[in-house]
Amino acid sequence: MGALILAAGSALDADALALLDAAASAGFDGVGLRLSHGRAGTVPALRAIRTRADDLGIFVHDVEVHRVGEGVAFDALLEAAVEVGSRRILAVSDVSDLSRTVESVSALVAQARPLGIEVGVEYMAWTTPNAPADAIRVAKHSGCTVIVDVLHHHRVGAGTEEMRALVLSGTLGWVQLCDVLGTSAPRPPIGPTERFARHEALRHEARHERLPPGEGDLPLDELLAAVPPEVTRSVEVQSDTLAATTTVRERAALLYRASQPWRGASP
Repeated sequence: MGALILAAGSALDADALALLDAAASAGFDGVGLRLSHGRAGTVPALRAIRTRADDLGIFVHDVEVHRVGEGVAFDALLEAAVEVGSRRILAVSDVSDLSRTVESVSALVAQARPLGIEVGVEYMAWTTPNAPADAIRVAKHSGCTVIVDVLHHHRVGAGTEEMRALVLSGTLGWVQLCDVLGTSAPRPPIGPTERFARHEALRHEARHERLPPGEGDLPLDELLAAVPPEVTRSVEVQSDTLAATTTVRERAALLYRASQPWRGASP
């Protein structure tokens, strides 16, 4: 059975030490941490995170997020990953051209690989890649892995067949779990104005309206049945409602319980 991780997005209102404490108390194997955009802190603070994780018997699975095309250097996030003992960095690409994404991600991989750190690229409707097939191409040409968020996977119109293709490609890094209301992927936009509005709606849903696994309409049974049990599941539930109504420790316990039916799904 793969590791079960409490993703950074599930508790962006908590600092790293509080997230570690809550995750360990709930039973998670590790955490993801958002250490970009000024959240990393000092080297002593990063080393304190690693010490706390070791003391609790859990680990930092990944750090996020590097945005290709944003103009922010990769070095600081890479150094933060090393200090907290993470072996993975999550990246997304905001550039519109697939070949430029491949070139940029290849450079990230070349920088991270000597340090034993994997670069995982996540696809969403508004990023490049924005579909599983293109994500596989980026991974094959750059050496990164592919991160599948079940919400984004579903919202770009992909399903079980595409999930199986990712598994068979050998590029799958880990899977992010959540749920949401509404089962249909929006139809393809027909122009730039509609495309912008659609993407804004999807961004809002992903960042504010997620639900714990099993409380919405996503076909989790079908999607996760295609994923081998040894693949890590990271529970990412960005929810304004949960943030307003639960403590971080309560939220971690709730998400741990909710994720159990899908943490060891067989292919």
